Amino acid sequence: METVEYVVVGGGVAGTATAWRLAGRGADVVLLEADELASGASGGPGRRGVRAGGRDLRELPLVRRALELWPGLDAELGAPTGYRRNGLLSLYDVEIAGVSGWQSLPARVQAQRAAGVRCEIVERERLDDLQPGIGDEVRFAVHTPDDGTADHPATTRAFAKAAVERGARIREHTAVTKLVPGDTVTLELATGERLRATRKVILAANRSTPRLLADSFGISLPLWEKATQITFVAAPPGCTLNHQLGHPRRSLSVKMTDEGQVMLSGGRPGGWNPVTGAGTTDPSVLRTALSDLAATLPALAGAEVLAVDNSRADTSTIDLIPVVDAVPGFDRVLVATGWSGHGFALAPAVAEALASWALDGTRPEVLQPFTFARLGVGSV
Repeated sequence: METVEYVVVGGGVAGTATAWRLAGRGADVVLLEADELASGASGGPGRRGVRAGGRDLRELPLVRRALELWPGLDAELGAPTGYRRNGLLSLYDVEIAGVSGWQSLPARVQAQRAAGVRCEIVERERLDDLQPGIGDEVRFAVHTPDDGTADHPATTRAFAKAAVERGARIREHTAVTKLVPGDTVTLELATGERLRATRKVILAANRSTPRLLADSFGISLPLWEKATQITFVAAPPGCTLNHQLGHPRRSLSVKMTDEGQVMLSGGRPGGWNPVTGAGTTDPSVLRTALSDLAATLPALAGAEVLAVDNSRADTSTIDLIPVVDAVPGFDRVLVATGWSGHGFALAPAVAEALASWALDGTRPEVLQPFTFARLGVGSV
């Protein structure tokens, strides 16, 4: 049976970044991926947001640190992440039946600034200068200028490449079936092999983590799977997005891809079968996304739909923040899951904190809010 100090389970952005951090401090580390790198929520088309705007307050220390790390990743990893900082405008209408929430903006901005996140309220006159063409209903925006986007599969593969260069070993097509706890942790693999971790195991397999916790520790983690439906439309001549756009009331996020297409997301799920791992397009979600786009950016009304993607599921928690904690009663296993559709931006900071915890034995302060206990699961 092979023995290693640290095992990371999951070849998404959180797992590969954690393996890179561990290897960078001289740890003996193996990463196991059941399929291929970036084959889950860390893959797929388009771009992902790297944002502080609109975050749960408990995530702000993590995202502040992540925004410090993102600009230097290409140089550190020696491979492109596709990161670019173009700012986020979160758009708010005049109050409509109490749901728009623009009255809360001063309080939101104060809380974000207190956490070290640069942001400001932008009124309509200046909004037209920052992003021409926004629909008339929008009266205010919160501008977070340090937000950006990146290429999620490219970032995941860049972390993996850099981890290998630091001495980590990555095994794709190697599923973990069970963890057997003891003085060390033994991982039973679908290949029939067994692998012993003498120090720590980091479970960052996202969709597989609840099953592994149930089968290995008898822990039921209350998560569900959701595949956000993403739509790509053709941008008409002269249409340019100077920023990412978000519209909280419409659950709409708008980004420009490297190919000049307009990408629509925002959290609305399409159909998803958790047993087969297959997604299906929901026509009603598509219609709503196009209608919301037309209301937000009238120049894109009637834009040609180029593609709809619903192939990648994420796991969600009831309070929509992740679980990053030690397994209750067994601190040799750390867990990072439940990203709720917005964990990509946090990954560099989460990996830094997880590696520190695994190597030094002390939970970093930035991870304190993300416990099992808050979800009704016992805590160490």
